[in-house]
Amino acid sequence: MEKNLFLYDKRLKSHHDSNSLINKYIKSENYSMKEFNDILQQTPDNRKKSIYVHTPYCDKICSFCNLNRKQIDGSLDMYAQYIADEFEKYGKTRYFQESEFEVIFFGGGTPTVYKPHQLELILKSIEKNVKLSKDYEFTFETTLHNLNDEKLEIMKKYGVNRLSVGIQTFSDEGRKFYNRTYTKKEVIQRLKKLKEKFQGDLCVDIIYNFPDQNIKDVIEDAKIVKELELSSASFYSLMVHEGSKLSKDIEAEKVKMKTDIERDYLLYQHFVDEMLLDSDYHILELTKIAKNNGDNYKYIKIRNTGGDTFPIGVGAGGSVQGIGVYKMSKEMFFCSKHTDYHERFARLSGYMQFPIIKKSIVKEILSLEEFEHFDKKMAEYEKNYLVEIKEDSYNLTKLGIFWGNNISSEIIIYIMEKIFNK
Repeated sequence: MEKNLFLYDKRLKSHHDSNSLINKYIKSENYSMKEFNDILQQTPDNRKKSIYVHTPYCDKICSFCNLNRKQIDGSLDMYAQYIADEFEKYGKTRYFQESEFEVIFFGGGTPTVYKPHQLELILKSIEKNVKLSKDYEFTFETTLHNLNDEKLEIMKKYGVNRLSVGIQTFSDEGRKFYNRTYTKKEVIQRLKKLKEKFQGDLCVDIIYNFPDQNIKDVIEDAKIVKELELSSASFYSLMVHEGSKLSKDIEAEKVKMKTDIERDYLLYQHFVDEMLLDSDYHILELTKIAKNNGDNYKYIKIRNTGGDTFPIGVGAGGSVQGIGVYKMSKEMFFCSKHTDYHERFARLSGYMQFPIIKKSIVKEILSLEEFEHFDKKMAEYEKNYLVEIKEDSYNLTKLGIFWGNNISSEIIIYIMEKIFNK
């Protein structure tokens, strides 16, 4: 084991909300729907721009999931029409008419639960109302069991060039635990066929640390990703969401989870080592390994570095021209005006999701005093083998990437406490 593996009592497994951390020291200002709509009638600034479309429906629920989604119990005609109408409505604004979008990302839920005619209705509205950049990225999250050839052809027709497939694991035991469709053999066959028919980036999600998973399992997952020459693999340690089937099974003692940090790190370490073994893949950000000259994952780059993410759909959240926006329902959304601190530290937090942190960019984000606190904290991380400080960058070590979300959260709190003397 590497030194200081147990530096933290608990590992933060996902990117935290930096705004909630900043709100302890300085509050955002509430913004009305009218004020937000007024912003959309003004000439937009030059931030990079993306659109996030949320589909809060699945046809099959993973055992661990309790995210903003529900199982389909009827037709999605009304919701598909609502999404299409949203693009029609916003397409009339100055913001949309004068913007060029680099990314559209369909998340969920499972966006490929739409029937072909519903999918075409939505995509036709996007084609009409959204101007895409020359090198755009257009992503659909999907599962293998509800993406058929007819849907795929419609998506290709309207420019979809990136698919993110929720595999979770190739292990038959793990797939049964996660409540996934198909066996390991069937999944591999379907991915091969999908790769033949789809010329864009084909990416997968891997979730490790299910009960009784061993090192052999994660190495096998990594080997299959490489053998299939997939564009990237997101890799997450299993998180148990309150209210999920898994959380209820744990409470009823039907499932016993192994949550020790040493096991978590061993599985992480062996997956990463196998993925990087032949130098064909690289660590793109804390939870994603990409093929060289493959997946660029522009969506997360824009979202994490201060660009706009325009939210469409119930449950969608984003940031538009410095305004935080969350769609609570078809009729209502919550807006908040970010302060300078919220804007800058959200950028810092997002930028720290990447393994190489350029000093020049950090200096652009922070004031001189803030940077001095940042640099001092980074020197402490270097002593604990989490960071290697270079002349022009702070490079996260493998252990630093494992603890990356803890580091980015802790350093924001550290700087804010120094500034506000709390």
